[in-house]
Amino acid sequence: MKNKLSTKRPQVKLFIIGIITICLNSMYAQPNPKYGIMSFNKAINISEKQGMLLQKMAKDYLYMVENSDDNKASINLMTSKIIFEKQNEILSRNTTSKLTKNNILKVQNLWIEFKKLIESNPNFDNAKKILNLNTDLLKATENIVHSIAIESRNADNSLTTNLEEKENYKEKNIALKKIIAISGRQRMLAQRLALYYLANHPTLKDKNSEQILKNIYFEIDGTNTPLLLSDFDNIELDQKIAAALTIWELIKKDKLTSQGYTHKEIYNISNKLTRAYNEITTLYEHTKL
Repeated sequence: MKNKLSTKRPQVKLFIIGIITICLNSMYAQPNPKYGIMSFNKAINISEKQGMLLQKMAKDYLYMVENSDDNKASINLMTSKIIFEKQNEILSRNTTSKLTKNNILKVQNLWIEFKKLIESNPNFDNAKKILNLNTDLLKATENIVHSIAIESRNADNSLTTNLEEKENYKEKNIALKKIIAISGRQRMLAQRLALYYLANHPTLKDKNSEQILKNIYFEIDGTNTPLLLSDFDNIELDQKIAAALTIWELIKKDKLTSQGYTHKEIYNISNKLTRAYNEITTLYEHTKL
């Protein structure tokens, strides 16, 4: 009997140690504040994606002005419109912030006119109106990204963990949200680049069109560096970033400014580049601190 008890004691001791370890881990584990039913990482990703969808819809419309028989572009435009509206609803339903709600409302109000334009038969007059409205609407979506980031920081301030651990977590969390937004913006800029390539059409261009195209090119090129240097990168992210850079190398500034690509070429390259940056953004979104 004594021998049986003595053999069980180490097992009981290990069991108790395991329970204590789990309890201690749960005590010191970081809380995971939510944006409604989703993580703040996903909310940042979705809100940043809204700007990409706007550029994509505008690009699709301008492309179809002279390529009206391209059914794929028409389907892409319709799909983007549906996703944009659904995501706006999701962002609105899940926020508790008055600032975010107000920013979403501003987007919804601008969207009414934008939606009417993209649903019209493609023509140069409405293409000009889309270009004029597009930037204001893009800025409005970016304000949503910023207000959600503020929500995230406020949620971090409510953490009740050890002060040193809390500050360390907040610092990493802010950095992670920033790289998600940066990568997501690259996704948007890939579409905006093609949009303003098409906007340099003789019937559409104005005195700023060419400079805007150049600015977009240099912003994408420069913003690749923070992605390469991110502390959150791993082998998988390195591979995805390399894949995006390989596509980016296909786009040459001189060829852009001289209208050296066919509409189909720039349309397809921009979609490939957007998909590449989207994969990167999704990986950042799921990064664990």
